[in-house]
Parts: sequence; structure tokens; C-alpha cells
Amino acid sequence: MSPAEFLIKTNGGVDNLGFLNSESILNLIVILKIVFIVFSVFLFLHIIYIIFKINNLQGRFQIYKDSFTRKTPPPYKGEFVIRWKGIKQRMQTMQEAEYKLAIIEADKIFDDLLKIMLRKGKDMGERLKLLNEELLPSINKVWESHKVRNKIAHDSNYDLSYTDAQVIIENYEKALHELKILD
Repeated sequence: MSPAEFLIKTNGGVDNLGFLNSESILNLIVILKIVFIVFSVFLFLHIIYIIFKINNLQGRFQIYKDSFTRKTPPPYKGEFVIRWKGIKQRMQTMQEAEYKLAIIEADKIFDDLLKIMLRKGKDMGERLKLLNEELLPSINKVWESHKVRNKIAHDSNYDLSYTDAQVIIENYEKALHELKILD
């Protein structure tokens, strides 16, 4: 049957079939319209909420990024410089107890700096995990130095040569230069 024959048989259109004029079908269509309108409003509000949250997170990430990429040093720079001079003086004694203590103090200085810059992490290990080579190119050397510091702190019989101690102190010093603490 062609569409023209169908229209002739139904006297001009689909409206005369009767199933579209049914009261229950019209009620169902109204209910579906309401459901879809409510669902559309819900999705629209949800999209606005997600956009707000994304903007909020970007602001937080920018704070962390700025703390490592800023051109000016943190406000406590003078304190770190003074403490670093004390470490250098300990290293000049060339006594094992003194250079071991210098390594522990250098690690503490670096940890204090990370506390100020990151404000996250319960210990230095967690704070170091928040860094990467983009933020601190010498991060791997700092990790190695921190591991030696832990051996010194936990093993009183740990032997360390003066040249190894110098390398460790140089690792911390390089990292402090990269973070614009030392000139």
C-alpha cells in the first residue's frame, strides 16, 4: 500500500486512526516531557557544579606550582642561609661525628623548606614524593642523600667517609640552589 492509498483509506490522515487521540497516550507523553525537563535541569546544574569544582582545583594546583616556579625566595631565606653556614662549618672540622651531624642538619633544613613550600605530607619521604624532576631536577640525589641520613640516624655504627659526606652535602646544596634559597 502506498502512502497516498493509506491517506485515502483513513480519510485524510493519521489523526483518524484514534490511537494518537487516546487520553492515556497523551498523559504518558506529558509525564515523559516532565521527566525529561527535570532530568535536563539536573544535568545542567551538575555541569555547573563540575565546572566550579574544576576551577577550584586548578587554583589549588596553581598555588603548588607557583611555590616552585616563583622567582623570589620564600620569606625565610635568611634563616636557611644562616643554618647552611653552620653546616659548612661542621664539614670543615673533618671529624666523623661532625659531618654526620651536618648531614642530619642539612636534611632537616631541606625538610623544613619542603614543609613551607608544600604544606603537605607527614614526613620528608611523603613530601619528596610530591616532587618531580620538573620541579626539582636534583630530586634523585636528594632521595639518595635522605636515605644515607636515615642510615646515620638509625645505625650508630654506620661508617661514612668524609668524601661521601661531602657529596651528600653537595646534593642538598645543589637542591637549595635550584629552589633559589642559596645564591
